[in-house]
Amino acid sequence: MKYRYKTFDSSFYDTVCDFLIELSKDDRNHINWNWARWEWMVFHPEFDNSLADKIGLWFYHNELVGMTTYDHFFGEAFYAVKKGYEELEKEILKYAITTFSNENGLGIAVNDTDSHTRDLLLSYEFVKDKNTENILENIFEGRRFDYTLPTGIEVRNLDIKNDLSKHHKVLWEGFENEGDLPLDEQTIDKQKRMLSAPHLNSYLHVVAVNEDGVYVAYCGCWYNPKTDYAYIEPVCTVPQYRKMGIGKALVLEALKRCHSEGAKKAYVISDAPFYKSLGFVQHSHYNFYWKK
Repeated sequence: MKYRYKTFDSSFYDTVCDFLIELSKDDRNHINWNWARWEWMVFHPEFDNSLADKIGLWFYHNELVGMTTYDHFFGEAFYAVKKGYEELEKEILKYAITTFSNENGLGIAVNDTDSHTRDLLLSYEFVKDKNTENILENIFEGRRFDYTLPTGIEVRNLDIKNDLSKHHKVLWEGFENEGDLPLDEQTIDKQKRMLSAPHLNSYLHVVAVNEDGVYVAYCGCWYNPKTDYAYIEPVCTVPQYRKMGIGKALVLEALKRCHSEGAKKAYVISDAPFYKSLGFVQHSHYNFYWKK
């Protein structure tokens, strides 16, 4: 078969989303790289957008059948092909190695059950690394989403248009960044870009607000009606409001809202007891393989 290779530009954004949606239906080995992780990455402030034209796309006629991308920066990559187009794998893998390696080489996460990809990487002199990714799943059928909140705390939708600075602040403090909160124009522009993600549904992104109107916790949740699952990313609580059940309440509220929109399950990249206490169970585990 004859394939056409193209470099990524913004006109292919939704094409890649649809490719990843179809991939997750056919092959749950790649659920760690679902459409929502792609969207979160591309619009994340730390994503190096200047490298985006290096993302490789392979088409058969007008159908995207294979792709590879770096993860935020060079040094880690993801690649996949649709079923029936496995003959493309070696070409795409070679492209990823040549294009996305940095001074430390290249890392690719492989599902523990995916012996085919593991053996292919080993044949290209990748070696298993200690780094891992873990996926937890929460199936909604029969689940309850009840929670309680401390006095003075209220759950609200993320206000994308009016509360950019509050969102920026809760992320900065919630992930315990050092130093003063940066408010320079470049930083604010990056925050605006993050909240401009085309499939971001503010109803599914929830915040906890104190009596002074300050955001004290945040849960981002992504759902596309073309799928049956939601994706949690990110979750944070500012230090002085932790261990009060606020983070738990936000995740449960976000899951309840996703369920009302049609989602039947949710995934999160984590192995934290916090999520397991909310009914998440083991789904899949990934080992990284590295080529120096």
